[in-house]
Amino acid sequence: MADLGQVFTKGNVARYMVSLFDLPKQAAIMDPCFGAGSFLDALIEYEYENVTACEMDTILFENTKEKYQQYKLINGDFLIYNASNAYDGIVMNPPYIRQEKIDELEAYGITKERLRSNSIFSGLPSTANMYMYFIMKAIDLLKNDGQLIVIFPSSWMKAKSGIEFQKTMLSKCGIENQIHIHGDVFEREALVDVVILKLVKGKMDIDTVEEYLESKDGELQSVSIRDNKAFEEFAYPFSKLATIKRGLTTGCNEMYINPDLLCEDGGCFKPIISSPKSIDGYTTLNARLDRLFCPVEDAVSDEISSYLDFWKNKIIQEQKPKTLYMKVNSSDKWYEIREICGEGILFSYFVRNDMKFVMNETGVLARDNFYVIKPKVDKWVLFALLNNYYTYYQLELSGKKYGAGLLKLQRYDIEGLFFPNYETISDSDKNELMVLSHKLLESADSAVIGEITKLISKYSRISYKEITDRYVEIKSNRLEVK
Repeated sequence: MADLGQVFTKGNVARYMVSLFDLPKQAAIMDPCFGAGSFLDALIEYEYENVTACEMDTILFENTKEKYQQYKLINGDFLIYNASNAYDGIVMNPPYIRQEKIDELEAYGITKERLRSNSIFSGLPSTANMYMYFIMKAIDLLKNDGQLIVIFPSSWMKAKSGIEFQKTMLSKCGIENQIHIHGDVFEREALVDVVILKLVKGKMDIDTVEEYLESKDGELQSVSIRDNKAFEEFAYPFSKLATIKRGLTTGCNEMYINPDLLCEDGGCFKPIISSPKSIDGYTTLNARLDRLFCPVEDAVSDEISSYLDFWKNKIIQEQKPKTLYMKVNSSDKWYEIREICGEGILFSYFVRNDMKFVMNETGVLARDNFYVIKPKVDKWVLFALLNNYYTYYQLELSGKKYGAGLLKLQRYDIEGLFFPNYETISDSDKNELMVLSHKLLESADSAVIGEITKLISKYSRISYKEITDRYVEIKSNRLEVK
């Protein structure tokens, strides 16, 4: 069954969002994907009378429709809904479906090609995620001066696709309220670092009110802006020190990682690091390695041939993974992998407790749950500039928080890091940073992180104590979120 991207909003958040409407009780309001009904409950509580709501999931619709007989409920797809009249207000939590998975909804009549044939989506990038389509459709259905209240991932402000989306959205609306919210926002453990926008159609010159909230124990609380504003202490960008890319993507880890094959000469395997848990300390020297299946065309044994035939038939029958399915239909060498050089500094994009940039001293391949950082400057100085509280604090600020204290860092979060001006760091301090980097590798002692931070504090107006306190506080707050 296709993933419909359903993540249900908690009642306290839904009530807060509906409270942002500045509309009369008779206003025409739409909920484009009502799900379990949290926004409908809030609209009832705020005594709105004229409400239309869509839900594509037939099971949800049938389970919910009897509860809201006073409203007009529609079992259908909002993206193709033709309204006879425009709306005064729309409130929604649009589906969380990545652009790569949109075509998997073809059984529901949804594909990227069909969406993009609609002129109202013409300004969206080809990599637009599903929530962007929902927002543009909602704006199209609003009256002039109509209000849209929407909650969606805060990554829209930094992702490349978000730049075009923002330009298109702001050509039609102004942002009256921008509320950053994290904590217990959704009914199940899901992305919890999101933004609520109140958009007003046709008013592009309004001043935006920005707020920060945390949802905890059913209550919404204001959060100090100090730990949410941009880190503006340094101005030397990551791009001058290094480049970054994702590690190796197999397209089907079950097939490629540690396959049940003898391959006696070992020629069809290469070592790979596929989990941060495989790494001890800050170096790959003693890492526990997995086996990556890399068959060579002129050395395919009967065993490997049978294995490839099995997977080829499985992929064709199931028509997934989609990337491999397309390769099977277009190439005899569908199983070949484009290797990604792992040399450099590795960073796992999921952080549970301690952040850790790892020196890949062995140059071993790394899977795509790692970023591979290639230094443009001395790698040992860069290693120290990455492993300190000034850098960790910036990543705590920019990362997206998940349940149970998990933090996810995107590539653009790393690319958005700033450092002391490399050109003004003295040669003696660069040498000391190199010494501390080697010390960190040899000892794996987190106290060395403090030593590096103290040295870097010479180039900052934020003292060693202050940055340490800030980092400890923001990290503790993340880990304490239930």
